Amino acid sequence: MGSLTGIQPHAARAEPVPAEGTVDSGLRVWRALLTTVCVWVVLSQVVVGQLSSAGLQRLQRATVLIESGADRCSGVLISEAGLIATAAHGVHEDAGRLRVRLWDGRQFPAVELIRDVAADTALLRLQDAADVIVLPVAAAVGQLPAGESVFACGFPAREVIGSPAVVRAGEVRKAAGGVVRTTCQLTVGDSGGPLVNGAGYLVGLHRQIGAGPESNMHTSVDVLWRLLRRTGLQAEVAAVENAEPIDPGGAIGGLTEQYLRGLSPSLLEIRVLSASVGSEGEKLIGVVISGTQLAVRLSAVEVEQRYGVLQAGLLRELRLQRQSESLDLAIFEMAEEGDVEGLQPIRWREDPAVIFERVQSLSPGDSGAGMQLSSAGVISRVGWNEPRVRAVLGVDLEEVETSAGRGLRVQQTTPNGPAAGRLFGGDILVGVGNEQIGTREQFGRLLGRLQPGDRLRLELRRGADLQSVGLRAGWNPGEQFERSEFLDGRAGRVSERRTGFVGVIQHDIPVEPQSCPSLLLDWRGLPIGLTIARRARESSLAIPAMAVQRLMSGADGN
Repeated sequence: MGSLTGIQPHAARAEPVPAEGTVDSGLRVWRALLTTVCVWVVLSQVVVGQLSSAGLQRLQRATVLIESGADRCSGVLISEAGLIATAAHGVHEDAGRLRVRLWDGRQFPAVELIRDVAADTALLRLQDAADVIVLPVAAAVGQLPAGESVFACGFPAREVIGSPAVVRAGEVRKAAGGVVRTTCQLTVGDSGGPLVNGAGYLVGLHRQIGAGPESNMHTSVDVLWRLLRRTGLQAEVAAVENAEPIDPGGAIGGLTEQYLRGLSPSLLEIRVLSASVGSEGEKLIGVVISGTQLAVRLSAVEVEQRYGVLQAGLLRELRLQRQSESLDLAIFEMAEEGDVEGLQPIRWREDPAVIFERVQSLSPGDSGAGMQLSSAGVISRVGWNEPRVRAVLGVDLEEVETSAGRGLRVQQTTPNGPAAGRLFGGDILVGVGNEQIGTREQFGRLLGRLQPGDRLRLELRRGADLQSVGLRAGWNPGEQFERSEFLDGRAGRVSERRTGFVGVIQHDIPVEPQSCPSLLLDWRGLPIGLTIARRARESSLAIPAMAVQRLMSGADGN
């Protein structure tokens, strides 16, 4: 980690406007630690120039989905005659019929030409394919240096068939012995997909998903060339030319400490003023989007509670103004009347985010000791609608009639489910929030309105006592995420609410869930959106600046 000192900003970048003035308030100052986020920022690397959209588009379109029996993996086209390179472990010997899906939805049968299990490499041939997009293959990995920018692509198993391949950015950690190690986030389904360098050439095939975020492995093209020579196909592949560069290379400026200090007052820590069950201890981040408004994750708050923020040394209470379930975003406004000065609102980039542009994330550190600027990532989707998943509580209920009225008695809870340790056998549910419930049908309709990760408050009778219990709705991972769920957890925490989003940006930066919303910045450091959730190991979701502004104006919300 290097200091920001000495790094010059890009000449076209506007300098941030410093915060001004102080705020007058009649609210008392709390002695509890409630501060704006520290402004000290450290860079992990220098920000590089704009990406070549053509280069990343070619990478995405040359990546193919291989259906081998009931399983799926990724591969890459390396010749105009339909030659595909992939991982041997992704294609089963007894799979029988192989089918390959191209970027434009076309499907073709394929045959296996050769498989090298020891090298985990295989070659397939499309049948009757024409007008395919291919990647040129690097002559050798050679001295691929540590820190070199690379890009990965593939089809994660969780993705709906027909979705485009997902692009990710990273850097080389080590290249030796026929293996390249990178920081590119991989998951189930990526096996056999392409790894390319900044010049746009194939340098590896995805081989093994690392337990940690920086230990993903790829079979180098040196191994692939040996297999091509064994089959006599090297000339067919060598004929591919004219790669589109992906990263022009070279540092063309960076984000200075001074510049990022101008952004950091836009991120404030929010605390609960009226504590209730299930809310203590959760870190809440608010982004200042106007002189009086803050944006917060909707799934992190409860409308019945009071929230506040310490600003200019004074504790200010907040009130919920607008909310959007499809964006998981709530807008809070300062509760007191009159002008509020001294807040540093976000100055959004005027142009919307575009696919394949390089991005970084600015967020509070895990320890609360400062700001963190992520390594560079890449946008793989814009205007993305993440499908809903049915919310569950993991509890068996039966309808009962008591002297106090109808209710739902808890029979048992699912081990490690959302209700485990919160609800117990014999508890009788009588309401959810302000709504009374007496039948399983009523409860099912109410649960159907929720997203996994949403908060709910249950009113219940436990013995002779009336109690209020707060918990989060969960989900059954088998509905959508299959084996990927295990890998997501090994690579760091993912957000509890990560489905049911509308019109969001997908990128590959692994953002800490409790640091959301965080600022999504372009390569010049200009804000283009708010990262609202870490969706999975290889993807995060961000709300575009335009959607935030629509919600601010009241034009969009639900």
